[in-house]
Amino acid sequence: MYALIAVLMLIAGVGHLAIWTRLHCMIHSLPIKQWIIDLGEYTCYLMSVLIPAVFLVWWMQQPLNPQVSVNESVQYSSVYYVWLTYWAISVVAFIAASLLWLLYQRDAQIAAAYFNERLLASFDFADLAPQLLTSPSTQIASLIPGNEILRLEVDRKEIFLPWLPQQLDGFTITHLSDLHLKGHMAEDFYRKVVDQANDLQSEMIVIAGDIFDRTKCFSWSRTLAELSAECGVYFILGNHEVRTLDTDGCRKTLVNEGFIDLGGRHMALMIRDYPVVLAGNELPWHIPAADMRSLDESQFDQRPLKILLAHTPDQIDWARSFDFDLMLAGHNHGGQIRLPIIGPVVSPSWHGTRYAGGVFYRDPTLMHVSRGISGTSPLRWNCPPEITQIVLRTGDQT
Repeated sequence: MYALIAVLMLIAGVGHLAIWTRLHCMIHSLPIKQWIIDLGEYTCYLMSVLIPAVFLVWWMQQPLNPQVSVNESVQYSSVYYVWLTYWAISVVAFIAASLLWLLYQRDAQIAAAYFNERLLASFDFADLAPQLLTSPSTQIASLIPGNEILRLEVDRKEIFLPWLPQQLDGFTITHLSDLHLKGHMAEDFYRKVVDQANDLQSEMIVIAGDIFDRTKCFSWSRTLAELSAECGVYFILGNHEVRTLDTDGCRKTLVNEGFIDLGGRHMALMIRDYPVVLAGNELPWHIPAADMRSLDESQFDQRPLKILLAHTPDQIDWARSFDFDLMLAGHNHGGQIRLPIIGPVVSPSWHGTRYAGGVFYRDPTLMHVSRGISGTSPLRWNCPPEITQIVLRTGDQT
């Protein structure tokens, strides 16, 4: 009997955490004021701990064997029924979370047919921590065992697109995201990122938002300006540029360095004598998204390859509605903390951790979500920062 109670309590406990972590994810996906997000986040943290603690205190005060006569039934208090209701809700949440986890595994199986991945290089800059970490809190966090904020992985993903024309087979794109220039990581760290990105010698470089967190780091664009690619360096903004209170300054700074702003617009160019349409979607923080209804595809002799740069993968349905072939996103940082088997625990997305990071295929759009370079929370476990070179391939692996 006690074993069964323990199992049911464990299930309810996991379900309880699932409820509050999912609320945490959803709050961070909304275009609301930062103080409201912070309040919601701390509330989720508090309730995650407070509810079990209050329950344990109440549980320990209950008699193990209520004394009642043969003709009497046990009378339960209203508090008992409150806890019973919450227990039932938590069990349902556990079942829902388990089903979603299975769905995410199915997503991975589907996507596996559309890409190959190879790790090109892995760097550990821990020995340079005094030089690369400038805030005391980040320096302390870097000492936590297993923290990977000073690691950097460079990988190559061959992406198989069903509609890719032969002319673009082998075309390369370096995908960067979430640099989070705010001063907690030194400019030298970003020089190393830029050097590794340039060493890939991709034909195009894209940055999927959250470049600046503080206006004081606008001058660091001189380091980013060293990024170079034959077909150009393109960018959009994310939610953290809102925190600078100068989004126009963010755009102007990057454009002045020679980067091409895709925010809220689309453009057509010829790559390897084939039409390619690039578009930007910074929703829900910066409106509008690119007006794809204004794109006249009849101007092209051939069906153009359409690539979307979006900050959050939550815009995947928007991309599908306009038949984008490839979507490149960030924002979710891979979840930052990834547990064995379970995977990421939280992700700032309306979809929870479904699109935390990696490759996903939602017909007709293939999406790559970068784990990003940095973040405001100096914690990463089993989720190192990444630079990804994407190599476009025709057809699929099979």
